[in-house]
Amino acid sequence: MKKISNITEFATIGLVAAWALVGCGSSTQSDGPAAATTSGSAGSQGGATNGSGRAMGSGGAMGTGGAPADTADAHGGAASTDDASPEASASVDGGPVVSRDGSTSDRAPGSDAGTAPCTESTLRPGNTNVMIPYAGGNRDYIVHVPASYTGKSRVPLLIDMHGSGQNATNQQGTSGWNRKADATGFIVIYPNALNARWNAGTCCSPSVEQHVDDVGFLRAVVAKTLKDGCIDSKGVYASGLSGGGLMSYRLACEAADVFAAVAPVSGATVFSPCKPSSAVSVVAFRGLSDPLVPYNGGMPLQWYFQGAKADFDQWSMIDQCMGPVTMSHRICQTNTQCSGGADVTLCSVNGGHVLYGDASNDGAPVPDVAWEIFQRHALP
Repeated sequence: MKKISNITEFATIGLVAAWALVGCGSSTQSDGPAAATTSGSAGSQGGATNGSGRAMGSGGAMGTGGAPADTADAHGGAASTDDASPEASASVDGGPVVSRDGSTSDRAPGSDAGTAPCTESTLRPGNTNVMIPYAGGNRDYIVHVPASYTGKSRVPLLIDMHGSGQNATNQQGTSGWNRKADATGFIVIYPNALNARWNAGTCCSPSVEQHVDDVGFLRAVVAKTLKDGCIDSKGVYASGLSGGGLMSYRLACEAADVFAAVAPVSGATVFSPCKPSSAVSVVAFRGLSDPLVPYNGGMPLQWYFQGAKADFDQWSMIDQCMGPVTMSHRICQTNTQCSGGADVTLCSVNGGHVLYGDASNDGAPVPDVAWEIFQRHALP
C-alpha cells in the first residue's frame, strides 16, 4: 500500500469531507418500508456495521480506528436520477447465453433448465434485513425481492456493494438496481461492510489491516440465499460503487466460481495477484472527471488507483481477449472474443464519482447496460 504525507493526508480528508457535504443529502427510497428482519434486528435502520460486527443503526456509517476517509466518502444518499430514467432496456435482449466453457444456449439466467425444481423458498417480496454469523461475529445485509417472485421459477441474483463510509441503505437508494430488479425479475442483495469499508486488496483501512474476510462473507451470503430462495446458481453477479467497485474486482479475481460477471462503478483493481479460476466478464463504469478514483489513474487519496484504460487492458489480458473492440451506448467499448466466451467492457461516463445519474444522462444507465451484458453470461 502506498502512503502519503500527513500534511497531504489531512488536506485530502478535508477535500473528501467537503465532497461529503455536497453529496450526502437525505436518502430517499421508493421501495417502501423494510420487511421484518428474518434473524435479529441489526441493520434495521440501514446503519453500516462496526468493527465488532454489530450493526450501527440510524443510517449514519461509522468507521473505527480513526482511519481516513477513502474513495467513497463522497457518496451521497440522495436517490439517483437513474430511477426516473425510461425503461428502454428493461426487456430481455433475447441473445444466446455464453457459458464459461464457450458453449452457447438459449437458456436465459433464471430458467430451470438443467436444475432441479424448487420445492421451498423462505424469501418473500419486499425488503428484508438479514443477519448471519460469520468469522466470530455477525454480518448483515438487505435482501430486495421483486413482487413478481413466486419461489417456483429460478431467478438470478445480484450483490450490490456500497462505497466506503456508506452502508447498504445508501447504496439501495442510489444505484437504481431495485428498479431494474422489479422490472426484470431478479433478486438484489445489499451487504454491509465491517468498518463501513471493504477489504478489496490494498484498500481500504481499517478492514485491510484487520484482514477482514469479505470474499468469504459474500460467498456465505450467496450460499445462504441459494438455500433460502429459488435462485439460479449459474446467474449470480456483483456490482458496487467506489469501495464496492474495488470489491467487485476482487470477487472477479477470487470468486469466479460463484460470480458469472461483475460491474464495478468508480472502482479499480487493487487486488494482486489477480488469477481468476476461469474467465469472468467485466462491465466497468468510470467517470471522466472523477476526483477520487481518477479516470487516468493517480493517488489523490491514501491509495493508488490505476486508470480506466489500464484496468480495461489488464482484464482483457486476464480474459485473453482477441478483439475486435466494439462500441455501444455511445460511451462503452467492449473487447470481444475472450476466453470462455467472456468479454470486457469499459463505459467512460461524462461525470464524476457517484456517476449513476451521469451515466443515465449519457444514455447508458448502469443497471440497464450491466444487465444487458450480464444476461448473456452464465457459469457453465
